[in-house]
Amino acid sequence: MQLLLAVTAALCVIVLAARIFGRLATRIGQPAVVGEMVSGIVLGPTVLGALAPDFSGYVFSAAVKPTLYVIAMIGLCLYMFLVGLEHEYHPGSRKDKALPVVLSSAGVVVPLLVGAAAAWYIADDYRPSGVSLPLFMLFVGGALSLTAFPMLARVLQERRMMHTDFGGVAVRAAAIDDAAAWCILAVVSALFVHGSLLASWKTIVPSVLFLGAAFVLLPRLFRAPMEKAVREGQIGDGLVVALLGTVLAAGWFTDYIGIYSVFGGFVCGVALPRVPGFAPLLNVRLMQVVRCLFLPVFFAFSGLNTDLTGAMNSTYVWTLGVLFVAGFASKFLSSLAVLRSFRWGRGESVAMGGLMNARGLMILIFINIGLSLGLIEKELFSILVLIAVLTTGLALPLYRLHFTPEREEDARRAWAAKRVSSGSEPAAPPAGAAPPAGHQQHAGDLVGAPSPG
Repeated sequence: MQLLLAVTAALCVIVLAARIFGRLATRIGQPAVVGEMVSGIVLGPTVLGALAPDFSGYVFSAAVKPTLYVIAMIGLCLYMFLVGLEHEYHPGSRKDKALPVVLSSAGVVVPLLVGAAAAWYIADDYRPSGVSLPLFMLFVGGALSLTAFPMLARVLQERRMMHTDFGGVAVRAAAIDDAAAWCILAVVSALFVHGSLLASWKTIVPSVLFLGAAFVLLPRLFRAPMEKAVREGQIGDGLVVALLGTVLAAGWFTDYIGIYSVFGGFVCGVALPRVPGFAPLLNVRLMQVVRCLFLPVFFAFSGLNTDLTGAMNSTYVWTLGVLFVAGFASKFLSSLAVLRSFRWGRGESVAMGGLMNARGLMILIFINIGLSLGLIEKELFSILVLIAVLTTGLALPLYRLHFTPEREEDARRAWAAKRVSSGSEPAAPPAGAAPPAGHQQHAGDLVGAPSPG
């Protein structure tokens, strides 16, 4: 009963804080997700733990944290399943199909190399004594190569840009980017713990088998029930249970093999057959609860492990500057170069470079694992937390340099016109017409983000 009381109190505090900081973020032109990320840090030892230690110790006690972790991971897995389910991308040529792969490859390799060089520069002051220099360089470079896949997807949802060519490229590139980063982490962990690459192969081979099984089996199992649900205009409990069971099993498996449950959920969503009308039906039942309850717990749990109270002396500030420039410039310039080579406009290229720098709390998860393994110490951990906040905070301003509300609307109309011309969906209703029943709400409608208009 004591645990139930404490967890319930923690959930109340988390949800209210996320809502308040999300609203504040939108007031200053940031996506609500940035405010929710800050709310998690505020609820941690940096602010609440320092100002009200007794209250913080009760609400976020050592007994409560494992329960919050479970809730957070389940919520993130479900959210990325819903994102994957509604994600559609229709490249018009072989060159367009290659773009997300090239963009993500550059966004991993260049920051990895530049970040490793920066790690070599600071190694004398920040490398733990039991960690080899190559491992330390690989870990720091891997952390700086991350793009916050869930956060980027959420920003695009808030801006209603998921269903555009720009959004399709961004989401796929970020997904590949993060998958590569977690593979880097798996390799680093294997080398640090076991001293060989054997453990990493135990992750890579099951991952490939999982991908193949998902794309072969899920369309065959779920196409008929999904089509029936669309015809009837509602999803029965049996189908919801089957989908939830599949997603949770996929999340368990990918966690077990060491890739992180977010990719299990996303792969399930992408692998399901494209049945027009099904994603809005399922979103009506699941998305609002996932977004307003589960995701804030994910941000809060990560923030509880973040302590910035000792990260502002002159040595830290210099190191922060070195790593920030290495991480931000390498991501931004590599994205800019790739998109310009694919003949994208300068404005769209700058917007993509900004979004690819949104590292969010994914880097916090990455560096928390490194801290627990002993690959980095608390001083460098705190600096990398600040880099996560700074780079994520810059993402939307850079995006908005090009994507005004008018240009966002143009992008949505261009995508819709492409869908209509290809016969994938009927023509859109006239401007100003009421949305159909069951029309999906966007994240901005629920978290206080201003509408593009």
